[in-house]
Amino acid sequence: MSQAKIRKNDIVLVISGKEKGKFASVLSTDSKKQTVVLKEINMKTKHHKPSQENTDGKIEKKEFPIHVSNVAYLVKKAAQGQKSIGTKIGWKVDAKTGKKQRVMKKINKVI
Repeated sequence: MSQAKIRKNDIVLVISGKEKGKFASVLSTDSKKQTVVLKEINMKTKHHKPSQENTDGKIEKKEFPIHVSNVAYLVKKAAQGQKSIGTKIGWKVDAKTGKKQRVMKKINKVI
């Protein structure tokens, strides 16, 4: 499996689904399932039954994962009356150091 292009603390744009057009930071990634968890995006209600340790049941809202293909790295936030711009991430090897770097494909800039 290839290395993850979207990483923790990146700001990403949701490009499909019910949260389309929103942007958020990445809380965690799962490379095996190819999913990311975004801050306050894809919130679901989780019900917990009362148990011996927790005598009161509770209802909590929790972020659930989104597939990596449904998000894009955020290049620029939307101004008044414009759309936010997202881009794909690619890899480039630096000629001087020989290290692999992440590159925004739309504007060809190293992250």
